[in-house]
Amino acid sequence: MSEAQTGQAAARRRIAVELTPQAIEGIAVRVAALLREAEPDAVVEAPRLITAGELAHQLRVQRPWVYRHRELLGGRRIGTGPRAPWRFELDTARKALERLQMAAHAGADR
Repeated sequence: MSEAQTGQAAARRRIAVELTPQAIEGIAVRVAALLREAEPDAVVEAPRLITAGELAHQLRVQRPWVYRHRELLGGRRIGTGPRAPWRFELDTARKALERLQMAAHAGADR
């Protein structure tokens, strides 16, 4: 019997295996570890960008305030024309606002 035939015969054999909860847990842990190792090759999605109006609503501030602080909030200009819109990443803007508030509170404590 050739090596290919031996492999095919082995593939056709059925093996009954009883899996204990501990064995299943061990398999799950190993699969999770393999998936973590594969993450660097995974496709990373670009953050969702929102409009100044959406950001103002999320931060509970006025839209003109967002435009006045657009650089601080991590705003990005989409396009190059004079009317090119600004877009923002919500998490970046929230963190910037927290830093701004902490600095304001620190200044008020002096």
